[in-house]
Amino acid sequence: MSPMPVLFTVGGVPVYSHGFFLLLALLAGLGWLAIEARRRRWSREEVLPITLAAFVGGMIGARVSILFFNGLEYAPLVLNMYARCDPRIGPGSILGGVAGAYIGGYIASRAIGKEQCSCDAFAPAMALATAIGRIGCYLSFEDGLGKPTTFPWGAHVPGADYLVHPAPLYDMAFNLVWFGILLALRDHKWMQNGNLLKFGIAGYAFFRFFVEFTRNNQVIAFGLTGQQFVSALLFIAVVVYFAKNREKLFPSAQPA
Repeated sequence: MSPMPVLFTVGGVPVYSHGFFLLLALLAGLGWLAIEARRRRWSREEVLPITLAAFVGGMIGARVSILFFNGLEYAPLVLNMYARCDPRIGPGSILGGVAGAYIGGYIASRAIGKEQCSCDAFAPAMALATAIGRIGCYLSFEDGLGKPTTFPWGAHVPGADYLVHPAPLYDMAFNLVWFGILLALRDHKWMQNGNLLKFGIAGYAFFRFFVEFTRNNQVIAFGLTGQQFVSALLFIAVVVYFAKNREKLFPSAQPA
């Protein structure tokens, strides 16, 4: 396989695969959020501001996260929105985009006075968006296309005589499966009031910690990458939350 960083051009301006699929991922995530909103019988006055804020938050989060994972020297590119598809950095982090979309939607839901937590509607949408976004990572050979491997499904790197782990495809496959699992659990009595989202984040964080060993991201300390430290903190935080609130969250699971 050869890299395809440029999918097509518009008026002479190249559209890179990473940027294209990030936008497609955000749109797909927002589309699924709209489906969930209708299923949960949100009013139009609730759907429009929440989805719009989620979209804006996703675009901002994707760009700002570049600073966290790559350093402050990338600030000029982050502030230059025209360079959102710059092949040196891509449009930003999928994780940052998903996190920004959730934060934007959460702020909007509180601003309009929505009483019930809208967080759980984001859980399947976030998994779907991440899965789609990883296609762009793979096609552009960006974002941690993995370490050398002898596995037969390894990806070819231009100019190299060895195969590497197609790490973005591992991520895509997991998130597609996770999307299905979250859909199956979304109406469970224990997965309400924000619990489905927390469960979804913990599951992905657990997976991401281990898949990082196949990727080429920069090691920070103890043989671990920044993404692994973030993933570990997220997973531990959710586990501690469920453990501390188990009697309130899972009353029927307690012994009589």
